[in-house]
Amino acid sequence: MTYTMVWRPAREQEDLPDEPYDVWRTYEGDVSSSFHRIPDGFYVRFNDCGDFSINLTTREVLYFPVPDVPEDYSENLFSNQILPLLWTYDGMPVLHASAVVIDGGAFAFLGQSGRGKSTLAAAMARAGFPFLTDDGLLLEQKNVGFSVKPYLPSIRLLPDSENAVLGKTLADINPDDDVYKARVPSSDLIPFTGREMPLVAVFVLIEPTASQPTFVQLSQAAAIDALLQHSFLLDSRDKARVLNYFGIMAAVAEACPLIALDYPRDFSQLGSLTTAIAAHARSILDLSSKRCLT
Repeated sequence: MTYTMVWRPAREQEDLPDEPYDVWRTYEGDVSSSFHRIPDGFYVRFNDCGDFSINLTTREVLYFPVPDVPEDYSENLFSNQILPLLWTYDGMPVLHASAVVIDGGAFAFLGQSGRGKSTLAAAMARAGFPFLTDDGLLLEQKNVGFSVKPYLPSIRLLPDSENAVLGKTLADINPDDDVYKARVPSSDLIPFTGREMPLVAVFVLIEPTASQPTFVQLSQAAAIDALLQHSFLLDSRDKARVLNYFGIMAAVAEACPLIALDYPRDFSQLGSLTTAIAAHARSILDLSSKRCLT
């Protein structure tokens, strides 16, 4: 499962000779990343950030950064995007989600970039619920259910989130961070746990419309669809891998509830939001405990 990133000199991105077999898009519908096939593996482009040439045989990843992209941001692309793609390709499912620990169980926040996963993980950690991961949820199937593996003891936050969660002042914040998230290491303020934890439930962050936190459990079909939408699939046209992965996601949806979470994007309400999430998580734990006794 080990891959090595090899840095290459920075260069401007030129047009690629072939059409991508898959793309990722922003909220606005613009292409943010494209995926291409090469003889020994894959070529992944993050527009205006850098290119990764993946050799599956040597398990080596050549990285060509765009000039002036911060080194920390480049390392994040490898650790939070490329590695999860490769791990899923190798058979370890990874979701685009953060996770925290509440009363001994892992609760995940699943959603697209910008939905608030990192902010929620940091806010919950600040409220006393250690985080397991910020942006890559590594799952392992057990005899009963799934567990979440801890990954990277840091959270990447935009300046406004960092200010809201940690009380940073404008003077403490690098203006370049308006474009690139800052990596905030775990600390007494935002504790991290290095222990594998059982997955209890997944909160799916949806388009905000509510004036207060609302929780609605998804149907089995909607749950599987949400998991697939927020998965790290390197080759969506590899039918055998996709079929196997679909089976794993169906098992996840069967093992634990997926709950649509709608909440106002208002930093002043973070305290009440973390309280509401913790209370709902505990109600799920309580229900699970009662089921085990019947």
